[in-house]
Amino acid sequence: MQTHKSFGSISQIILLILAGESIFILPFVIPRIFRPTYLDVFKLTNLELGSCFSIYGIVALLSYLYGGTLADKYSPRKLIVASLLLTASGGVVISNFPSVMVLQFIYGYWGFTTIFLFWGAMIKATRIWGGASKQGIAFGFLEGGRGFVAATIGAIGVYIFSIILPDNFVDALLIERQNAFSNVILFAVILACSVGVCVFFS
Repeated sequence: MQTHKSFGSISQIILLILAGESIFILPFVIPRIFRPTYLDVFKLTNLELGSCFSIYGIVALLSYLYGGTLADKYSPRKLIVASLLLTASGGVVISNFPSVMVLQFIYGYWGFTTIFLFWGAMIKATRIWGGASKQGIAFGFLEGGRGFVAATIGAIGVYIFSIILPDNFVDALLIERQNAFSNVILFAVILACSVGVCVFFS
């Protein structure tokens, strides 16, 4: 992705769509789709999970204030790649089901990687792709595409979880549920890394 010319090709907006949703799979999509399981395998209460989201929100709020300045100074492509890879690294950590304190730290870390590094760069890249006359089309593609990608990835995650678990989910041991869920997390990690590599070489 180059910043000195239009992002006019379909492949580039597809990459932006994939990046724009795959980066939020770990902090938001997986907990939303698998909420009861998420609480179970991480041994969390709703309050503890809420505290993770609150920490993310505080870091994200501060990141919104300064992330745009960063996007103005550096290539969107480099920022997008860095944010995808760094966000994925947090997924590797949580795939081992750490303590609540570590999980809270990771959510704060994700507030930085997904907003400070990523959000401004994605908006700038989308605006450049649309050019002077197609801003509405560009952002329409981005938001509509992100919704479709989220639904698709969620369905794949549910499928991965279901084929690894024993037939009787209720009787599955905690370690079996954690093993199945870690594969869902690692799928999201691999997806984010793969999109990051594709963006790097685009």
